[in-house]
Amino acid sequence: MSAAPAFQSPPPRRALAQPPAEAREIELSIVMPCLNEAETLAVCIKKAKAFLADHDLAGEVIVADNGSTDGSQQIANALGARIVHVPARGYGAALIGGIEAAQGKFVAMGDADDSYDFGGLMPFVEQLRQGADLVMGNRFQGGIAPGAMPPLHRWLGNPVLSFLGQIFFRIPVGDFHCGLRAFNRESIRELGLTTPGMEFASEMVVKAAIEKLDIREVPTTLQPDGRSRPPHLRTWRDGWRHLRFLLIFAPKFLFLYPGVALASVGLFGVLGLIGGDVRVGGIEFGVHTMIFAAMAVLMGSQLIGLSVMARRYGTIAGMWPESGLMRRVRNWFSVERACILGGALLTLGIGGAITATAIWASSGFGGLNPSALMRLTIPSMLLGCVGLQMVVTAFFIGLLDQPRR
Repeated sequence: MSAAPAFQSPPPRRALAQPPAEAREIELSIVMPCLNEAETLAVCIKKAKAFLADHDLAGEVIVADNGSTDGSQQIANALGARIVHVPARGYGAALIGGIEAAQGKFVAMGDADDSYDFGGLMPFVEQLRQGADLVMGNRFQGGIAPGAMPPLHRWLGNPVLSFLGQIFFRIPVGDFHCGLRAFNRESIRELGLTTPGMEFASEMVVKAAIEKLDIREVPTTLQPDGRSRPPHLRTWRDGWRHLRFLLIFAPKFLFLYPGVALASVGLFGVLGLIGGDVRVGGIEFGVHTMIFAAMAVLMGSQLIGLSVMARRYGTIAGMWPESGLMRRVRNWFSVERACILGGALLTLGIGGAITATAIWASSGFGGLNPSALMRLTIPSMLLGCVGLQMVVTAFFIGLLDQPRR
């Protein structure tokens, strides 16, 4: 009887070969806005395609063309990039068009001037795979080559605007305006981005922060612009547009906090001077100081009212969700309550004006001590103005709250 054959382990199973990248669902779309970038577009497309090939990523390269006339479209077509024609001019308009046309789950965006490293996108992709909604590059952490960023941008513009973004919106990034970033396409599309100009970069980060998306940051590098012509960016014009956008979306810092500070200082001054002049050290504060203190109260109350109206309008327009504090303020600050309180202040103001007129009449409408009478007329004027403003503000908010068809 022949011996039983020795047991042989089955041959190891070979791992299933992954289908080629071009046969898989697109994971990453690399979008480049383009307006006459013939000098550098080719090298950017080649770097982006090399990155996809080196990391076996299913992806595409999209050139969002803004009406180039220097042959950029032909270059993109020859190198196999997908061209998206965006007739609306502007950096933001081009990117919005490219993002809408992208087919990838993730989108990376970067300028076509050969200043950003398209070969270093893997840290961005890894963060997105881990659940991030928006991944920002940080050029200050990764390295800025000599001559890559103008000194005014490096030491003033970017640090100041990034600091304001951190303060206003609690955004955990140190390079607010880095042009190389990647994001989950659907998460960003739901933000409804609309700005056509350079401030698109700010709009994306601000709205992502307002909607509490997962924002992360990775180091990246910046090289000198490879073009021989000046960049499209205009320092002062575009810097102002970024700052304006930040302020519009931060009514607390634009209206509320300055308003509270002005009103508080002014009210302290008015109340402190009603009884008479006040001397502090060698400086005497009198009725003329009281006039400017009243002006501060008026300016502050106007800013506070504008803050409430701006917050309410922003909520109705879908610019930001309504906070719990604003909901409580709106519920309390009804038209009826505002009319009662504002009417009481207005009545006191008119009563003070009548009293001042009576004092003047008792002297035969002749000369009076101006300082003594102004200590009555200034607070009366202030009460009347603040009271009327309170009523008008409440009615305007009531108008905003009316149902829409």
